[in-house]
Amino acid sequence: MSLAAAALALLAAPAVAAELTLSRMALRIDPAQTTVSGISSGAYMAGQFQVAYSGLVKAAGLVAGGPYDCAEVSPGGIAPVVVALNRCMDVAMGPPDVGALVANARARERAREIDPLSNLAQSRIYLFNGDNDVTVKRPVADATEQFYKALGVTEANFAYVTLPKAAHAFITDGYGAACDFIPKKNEASDYLNDCRYDQAGAIVRFVYADARTPNAPEAARRPQLFDQRPFIGDPSRTGMAKTGYVYVPEACEGGRQICRIHVAFHGCKMASNLIGDRFAVHAGYNRWADVNNIVVLYPQIDGEAKKSSNEKACWDWFGYTGYDFARKSGFQMKAVRRMIGALAGE
Repeated sequence: MSLAAAALALLAAPAVAAELTLSRMALRIDPAQTTVSGISSGAYMAGQFQVAYSGLVKAAGLVAGGPYDCAEVSPGGIAPVVVALNRCMDVAMGPPDVGALVANARARERAREIDPLSNLAQSRIYLFNGDNDVTVKRPVADATEQFYKALGVTEANFAYVTLPKAAHAFITDGYGAACDFIPKKNEASDYLNDCRYDQAGAIVRFVYADARTPNAPEAARRPQLFDQRPFIGDPSRTGMAKTGYVYVPEACEGGRQICRIHVAFHGCKMASNLIGDRFAVHAGYNRWADVNNIVVLYPQIDGEAKKSSNEKACWDWFGYTGYDFARKSGFQMKAVRRMIGALAGE
């Protein structure tokens, strides 16, 4: 290639966006309206983050996930990863023991490893399990409902949604694979399935009682990369990526409006090094963020950071980063909390 041709090719190439620094964004955030959601391992992460930081996080949307610290609770000291696979996804070992899970959470509370569980009485929880989900079985989702209600979440503050044909995926209205698509072993998937159901919208409407419905079919802009390195420490310990995504509505820029934060956790095999920004762009949150002054944070796992213990780029809900993965002291828990703090100017 000639120098002239190389120069033309460089000019034609898309620009690489600079990574934002969360602490320099000059936003005005109301931390009292912080909410979270997630799909699969991201649902487990959202749930454990919400329970551990219930003084901060007021609501959670759990798509194809189970109850808090499910993998750690078993008789006989069975390894969490074994419990995760056989009790907290499949139920070959039987469904989750809700009584034991509640007792475990109360022990964590007494040790001050999580916030007071009394906060949950004011929490709003959206729970989803598809009728065709063969990965996280229905008894696991049922146990999630029982766990939250045992700890004081009211009927009015709990939504349990099931959907015919829906498989193990985040559900959209118009993007992704067929509603009942289940990838075969090693088959590519974004885990975004089109069931003509706006799941992101359903979550936003439920967790924010004052939510307005957008008229636009798509978000006004794209999410931007931000630098996760100030928050995550050594990736070989935390399993987290060097960059994540954040969506900032125009109304929130420069502190024009007081805004709130929603954290959306991707699932296994959905990290940016595997599917790019497709979850951050197409899950559906961003157009709702535009009209409701919500900054959406999409933190990212790196499937290469801890490949021997986390080759599918899952959030840690089964102990691959250490014994305290579901407590406020856990690596990933602290990292996300610091991201929220940076956005809020803490």
